[in-house]
Amino acid sequence: MKKTVLLAVVAAFAASPAAAETKQLTVKQAMEQNQKSWELVKGGLPLVLPSWALPFYFSMQQNADKTGHGAHKKK
Repeated sequence: MKKTVLLAVVAAFAASPAAAETKQLTVKQAMEQNQKSWELVKGGLPLVLPSWALPFYFSMQQNADKTGHGAHKKK
């Protein structure tokens, strides 16, 4: 009896993502989501870079900020 109930619960849990309503993203929403993801990757880059590469990374960030080639400015 317990195995049957447990099996039913596991089956219901496994089927829940399939039953969930799928949401279609517009192109603009998808681009915004991709931009946010890319900003997270760029922001976390110093965490995985070796210590000798950090000065190069931060000097490139400073140059990008000065020239305006960095991240998009929010209004």
